[in-house]
Amino acid sequence: MKKMMILAGLAIAAGLGTVQAQNEIIASGRVLAGPVYDIGRSVMFSQHDNIYGTSRATAMGGAFTSLGADLSSMSINPAGLGMYQSSDWGITAALTMEGMRTASPNMHPAALSSSGNKTSFGLNNLGIAYNVFNSSDTFTSLTLGFSYNRSANFNSRTSFDTFGEGSTIGEAFSHQINWMLDDGLSMGDLDWDASPWTNHENIYLNEWAAVLGWQTFVVDDLGDGSVGYYTDAIPCDTHFTSVSKGGVYEYNFSGGANIGNFLYLGATVGLNEISYQEDTTYEEYYNGDLVPLGTLWFDQITTIRGSGLTAKLGAVIRPAEALRIGIAFHLPTYYNITKSYQGWMGTAEAESDTSSPLMDNIRFKTAPRLLMGISGVIGGRAVLALDWNVDWNNTIHSRGLSPDRIEASKQNSREKFRPAHTFRAGLEVMPSDFVSLRLGGSWMPDFMKDDFLINDPIIRSSYSVSAGLGFNIGRNGYLDMAYVYNHAKMSDYDLWFYDDGVALAGQWDGSPGAEIDRFYTPTRTRHMVTLTIGSRF
Repeated sequence: MKKMMILAGLAIAAGLGTVQAQNEIIASGRVLAGPVYDIGRSVMFSQHDNIYGTSRATAMGGAFTSLGADLSSMSINPAGLGMYQSSDWGITAALTMEGMRTASPNMHPAALSSSGNKTSFGLNNLGIAYNVFNSSDTFTSLTLGFSYNRSANFNSRTSFDTFGEGSTIGEAFSHQINWMLDDGLSMGDLDWDASPWTNHENIYLNEWAAVLGWQTFVVDDLGDGSVGYYTDAIPCDTHFTSVSKGGVYEYNFSGGANIGNFLYLGATVGLNEISYQEDTTYEEYYNGDLVPLGTLWFDQITTIRGSGLTAKLGAVIRPAEALRIGIAFHLPTYYNITKSYQGWMGTAEAESDTSSPLMDNIRFKTAPRLLMGISGVIGGRAVLALDWNVDWNNTIHSRGLSPDRIEASKQNSREKFRPAHTFRAGLEVMPSDFVSLRLGGSWMPDFMKDDFLINDPIIRSSYSVSAGLGFNIGRNGYLDMAYVYNHAKMSDYDLWFYDDGVALAGQWDGSPGAEIDRFYTPTRTRHMVTLTIGSRF
């Protein structure tokens, strides 16, 4: 049985978003939490991967902390710029094919049908490194650079159907509406042409789905001052689809210096951009002879845009001709983002929507990262590199709120996450001066402290294997290719649940209480092919 951390969703939202209602009826889950900013998104925006760079870095598993003379150095360890002896420009394109499979461990296999595939194309890296000078002095060389680098890819699709559900989302709506009525709102306040359409502050973000449920008759007046739902809607079949797109994009301004071919130092100042959109559809299908609603459909669009500043510092030492040891530290990114939400709901009885987007401004700090690596030249024709990275995801927290709410968000992260450790390895073999063969891999163990549900799934563990080829073309040109397979276990979630202080209920079959026996476990696989072309000058 999986433990549900009661109030976790609301507490996290209160820590990272705008002020939310401290409702006695807690309603959340992936379908109901759309309007509310969840900690899962902050972690997702912090999960950067070194495999999004040049094809050379990708093929070698991103193990580049002690290597250099590559445009990916600006994103990984800017000290690598100091290893350039000439200038360089390059562009890397990527084709990504993803599969997302959803399972529910305690559901009968015949009760769940899952699919989800998406293909996307984009730029992973674009940059230029300009070698300002080379000399035989102690200050041997200086290289300045600029790069665009994609550090996270949110292009994904999830879709599944369930059959014979023992609950309906109308249960959560009725509990929420009854609480809102007890809290001072009238049924007239919730009507289609009433105050919510001109006075959104009367409805808290985490209550909007219930309001749409009222306006589309998923719940209705019982005649005694309270509302109820169609009990004949149980059992029902459901459908859920989520399609997301976007990524995190870095714009790096970097410099790297070579001190006597022994010490390499570098720094990057970066502007990071978040672009994210998720479109979701949730549907319930009822027995038309018993429930006049026919089908419930609930469409939502969430858009998040924003930017943040960061900096990266790095150093590499070369104690022997064939040995390099590197270290880099990435400061947290301080983001200011804007979230826009809009929802549409309908049944055979009526349709309704949020009229205008619900806006929310959020400020948060991502995890700092430490990178350490060692590499060596073998036989003059091969390079082996090993890396260890640690991301302190347990320090992610909100900003710009009252001190007690900032401390609450810090406590949430400390209780739920450990630092995330990633181990990387890369091998490059050069059988001739014109061809390079590359292999790589990475592994990140699970960093979550317990099995709890997050409304927006994050990568909790992953591994990748990669390979590639490099060709020197003509006097200065080069062409690199890479393939990487990535397998990620995502965090578990439920589509919806509510807690009225007495019993926890939701989309599962189980007795009331804090133990749940139905949840959804997504697994993501990605195949990525990249191509880099560039030239030294």
